Amino acid sequence: MNLISIWSALEESYDVCTDVGAPAIEKFAEENHLSAGYWSWGPAIILFPDETISSAQWMRIFPYGIPQTINGRFASAAEGGYLVADGDGFRSTEKGKAAAHQGLQALTDGIVHLHPLPPNDLQRLIDYLVRLSDASFSAPEPPPKFCLTHYRNYKSTFDNNAPLIRLFVHYFKELDFYRMDSHMAAWRGHNLEGNRWEVFSEVWGGKNNTLDKIFDELSFRGITRDEYASILQELIERGWIQQDGEMYQPANEGKRIREEAEALTDQYFFAPWSCLNKSELEELASLASQLRDGLRKTEEQK
Repeated sequence: MNLISIWSALEESYDVCTDVGAPAIEKFAEENHLSAGYWSWGPAIILFPDETISSAQWMRIFPYGIPQTINGRFASAAEGGYLVADGDGFRSTEKGKAAAHQGLQALTDGIVHLHPLPPNDLQRLIDYLVRLSDASFSAPEPPPKFCLTHYRNYKSTFDNNAPLIRLFVHYFKELDFYRMDSHMAAWRGHNLEGNRWEVFSEVWGGKNNTLDKIFDELSFRGITRDEYASILQELIERGWIQQDGEMYQPANEGKRIREEAEALTDQYFFAPWSCLNKSELEELASLASQLRDGLRKTEEQK
């Protein structure tokens, strides 16, 4: 059974859901005059309900930016009354909790009309995702489960009567956050910051292979063009990438390191899937394909 193809079908399905639901969330943010930083502090409020919200905590899940940008977004949220200072970080206010939860409700409102599978089939698919998430949570380390553990706090934002498509989105993201745990465990041993790994990944992927393309793609991180130029030079000095005029490409050593990281990510991530037997995996593959195809039709009918 090709586990990667199952995961790819689930990823495609999630991508359609987010594409469909995004306008509703964006409308909510616009109508409530929420800044772009909402996409950082809103999720942070739900991810860290009983912990201090800080750039250090945030970057244990999303390690690819810089603390200055994240701290600025949190400070802006505090100015708006959504967060309040708490020692070395922040904690949410009731106003902040309401805004964070209302944003997720907007997502639900935006996708509730999607019915890509008969309810019984979608429920069976969700049941498989729940089993995989539970098996991932119980799996031995590595990887650590910081991302998965904290994403599970999102369960507090919906009840048992939540639309099935919302439950699919949630349990898919539990698994996706475990994949984040797995990927970070695969590259952290190389002793470099996440923003360096992200730039390396852009070059390795081949699409964004010039300084201008990388800056255009990643400028939302708050890293300057000159800083990205320095990161590229650092990767050259590591022997991971090489430069030809304005173009960058992975060197042989870089290819080896990235391919090893991909293989280790898959090894960690798919190990808990052994909780399903062959026939169950076959049914999951069929349901995942049907879900993807049903959602594709939704896209085509726009």
